[in-house]
Amino acid sequence: MHLKKLSFLTIFLLPLGLTGCGSDNLETLSNGSSDNSGSNTDNSNAGSDDNNSESSESSTDDNTYTATFDITPRVIQRGQTFTLNYPLDKPTPSALNYNFTITGTAVIGASEDYSMSNSSVLSFAAGSSNATLVITTYAKDDAYDARTLTLTFADSSGDEFSQPFLITGNVYLNDTGITDYSDGNDFNLGTQPGSALALQDAAYGLDVIINPSATLNAGGDTQDPSSRFYKNSRDVDTASQEYKGKAGFRFVKVADNGMPVTASSSSYSCVKDQVTGLLWQVKSTTNILTNSETDPELPAKYQMAQERRYNAANFSYPWEVSALSGAGPGWHNGSSNNNNDSFTTNTDPTGFANGICGYNSGYGDREFDLYCASGSYANETNFLKVCGKSNWVVPTVEQLRSIMNYEQVSDYSTIATDKHALDKTFFDCATEDCVINNNGENGSTYWTSSSVKDSEGLAWCVNLESGTVQTCNKQEYHKVLVVSSNVPSEFFNPVADDSNEAE
Repeated sequence: MHLKKLSFLTIFLLPLGLTGCGSDNLETLSNGSSDNSGSNTDNSNAGSDDNNSESSESSTDDNTYTATFDITPRVIQRGQTFTLNYPLDKPTPSALNYNFTITGTAVIGASEDYSMSNSSVLSFAAGSSNATLVITTYAKDDAYDARTLTLTFADSSGDEFSQPFLITGNVYLNDTGITDYSDGNDFNLGTQPGSALALQDAAYGLDVIINPSATLNAGGDTQDPSSRFYKNSRDVDTASQEYKGKAGFRFVKVADNGMPVTASSSSYSCVKDQVTGLLWQVKSTTNILTNSETDPELPAKYQMAQERRYNAANFSYPWEVSALSGAGPGWHNGSSNNNNDSFTTNTDPTGFANGICGYNSGYGDREFDLYCASGSYANETNFLKVCGKSNWVVPTVEQLRSIMNYEQVSDYSTIATDKHALDKTFFDCATEDCVINNNGENGSTYWTSSSVKDSEGLAWCVNLESGTVQTCNKQEYHKVLVVSSNVPSEFFNPVADDSNEAE
């Protein structure tokens, strides 16, 4: 994940906006290229550049001081202590205090997420040209989600700017889904072989939750009923309303309003992965695209049979960056009249559609160009705030691989039955195959957001039928699943693959 540099701004503080004694006025604040990090913090995001900064106005008043702030959103790891520095352009002869407020989901306290040297006042000591705030973050076993922390400074005129942080949560990874043993020929041995074939995947990780024989022969992990990922008999029963998925996976269906529903529900738009914390939008049933123009001399007029179902399983897209993820040049497919025309310029009342995908025209023109392209699909999902989220992105390779059950593709004799590596209860439609809908040879291939380094025309893609990761030409048409995390959108930034930005 890349961090985003916000636009720089200059804020003027009036004398009445300050508290404390002394006749000196801290009149100007700017957020430039100061070093706001301690020795334990990555400084690769600090600083300004020619495109992202404004110089604060100089003053001939010797009692006016300029402080420099950095409002670059940054990620804070737990278990760190670091110092935020706020330099003045010259020493102040009198002590100055400046109030600020704290907001966010992070909880302050020695036994909570963080503590701070001062939680309400920034103090410039007499004779000093620098003020500091020291933040200490704490490791917490129950901190599963990232927590936000924002320091907001405001002048007496009410102008504000914020310094945003994200305190990391505990990151957990899914297991492979493989719960049985193999000798290379038989994929269902039941017990682990010894000697050179010992220490197999099925004996380790979250998948042992439903594999009581995993510890037989040559050791392995043991089941832990106290684990937050432990699955009881109902969690692994496909007929139960509480079913969570196979092996160590823990999935929950989520309705479009963001509320969880039962495993048997057919009215849901997303799937929450309780292990990784990621939320996935699911595909819907086939949506027929029809050309209503009968005159072959005129441009085609495509429309969707079901105008609202832009996430149809049969729609496909070339690769393109979105507002929140991806880097590198892409390609898009626009309206039927001109491949470079976006749907926002389409005046056809039948809808925004062409021969490969469509969108709901009932919302009118967007503030962004809308194409049949992977990035545009992600932008549209954010525009619609699907499942209450507005930080949907095309997934990275590892994010997409995280929901794959490799047991469903490791035994090639079962591919005709299993069809793909995703859990059918959660990711398929009840009436048809919505993961690898039969729309040509690329029906099982899904885009990731990652361009191939040094090959601008290629991006990484994943075949959900075979479980393989491969490279695809960005002009090819493939499927798109989008993912949402608990990371706020301001911490995303589509920088180039060879950028020096921190990941």
